Amino acid sequence: MRSLRLRLVPLLAIAAVLCLLSLPSRRSPPPEPPLPCGAAPSDATAGRWVPTPEPVPAPLYTVSCPFHRGSYNCLRNGRPPLAPLSWAPARCGGAVVLRIDPAAFLAAARGRRVGLVGDSLSENLAVALLCALRSADPDARRWKRRGAWRGWYFPRDDVTVAFHRTVLLAKYTWQPVENPEEIQKDGIKGIYRVDVDIPDDEWINVTKFYDVLIFNTGHWWVTYKFPKETPLVFYKDGKPIEPPLSIPDGLKLVLKTMASYIDREPPEHDAEAMAHAVA
Repeated sequence: MRSLRLRLVPLLAIAAVLCLLSLPSRRSPPPEPPLPCGAAPSDATAGRWVPTPEPVPAPLYTVSCPFHRGSYNCLRNGRPPLAPLSWAPARCGGAVVLRIDPAAFLAAARGRRVGLVGDSLSENLAVALLCALRSADPDARRWKRRGAWRGWYFPRDDVTVAFHRTVLLAKYTWQPVENPEEIQKDGIKGIYRVDVDIPDDEWINVTKFYDVLIFNTGHWWVTYKFPKETPLVFYKDGKPIEPPLSIPDGLKLVLKTMASYIDREPPEHDAEAMAHAVA
């Protein structure tokens, strides 16, 4: 009997080891592979522009793109082409984000409506995007509804992209000084009143229409655009904000209140909104 017990001891030890090996592991799961360069949210803000690596691909469009406004068609008006640049996110070790694939973009956006909201600088970016997309759908045609300054419809994938021009995102109006003596006293000719809690008329009624809204502002938020003779004065709830806000602080507040407006006015279907301020 004793010898039988001795023979069982190694067998029990082996069985115990096998049972332990069969138990689910409590170790942390292996880390997920890193996101491709350009796919992380931080990639859009942390990085720098670098010369496009060789070989530089051919342009996606030419001066013949019909979406250009005449005065904005730089090459047709004799401006020399600039050296191409690519965006290199900080986390990518010098690698650059690949340029847009127009066919893949339209396929991913199939059946959706994309709204671009911003100033004239944003319009330049929008036209560049849309001329690139047209290379994948030559039948693209103009679309100008919902108060859009300009818009484009891509029938192959049923995609609509439109641009709404607004300088400051929020409603702003010019209020001249009524008493000429006041101009002589402090040099102020009038103010641009900015109602930080009221969207500009150009886009206030379009949030329910688009599946994706992209906001871009910042080009006009500088003192040389609104000098001390014609400053920005920020209002909220119909009253001047006290103490008066600087232009950078006014921009921060406008971005915050415009985001709150979109939250209060949700579209009839799922939508995404993105904002970008030009540095």
